[in-house]
Amino acid sequence: MQLEFVMLNCCAKNRAEMNGPHTVSSAKQLFEKILDDENVHSMAVLESTSRDYMGHVFISNLDHEPELGFIFDKAYWGKGLATEALKAFFPKACRELGLHKVKANVNSHHKASMAVLEKLGFIKTRESKDLYGPYFEMEFTSDVAVGESSAA
Repeated sequence: MQLEFVMLNCCAKNRAEMNGPHTVSSAKQLFEKILDDENVHSMAVLESTSRDYMGHVFISNLDHEPELGFIFDKAYWGKGLATEALKAFFPKACRELGLHKVKANVNSHHKASMAVLEKLGFIKTRESKDLYGPYFEMEFTSDVAVGESSAA
């Protein structure tokens, strides 16, 4: 799976909305970090029949300000697969990790990713700008971890 991860993250089109592509070396380092870092909770997303690697979803910075992220190969864009994968991953991860507040950053012109995040309950909290251009800071908050009942 490392090869597929590296190919996905070195592709300029796949990472066009994520501050550009990685080098092979930096993509390999990122893969190892995700596997080894206890402050990252991640999941590979595989096609159900072929088991082909489509992308991955993750929550990073678990020790500080948890942040949701996701990336899919361009061949899978526009099919609702990110929404489907995240609707399965995000509530379960929040429950298991006891998360009540999660942030996400998205380029301000990336309407598809904003729509995915809004479907998960994220709201825009502010607009910022960095070296790569304008982006929205989005936030999910819940009184209880996602999927838990507030009744005692």
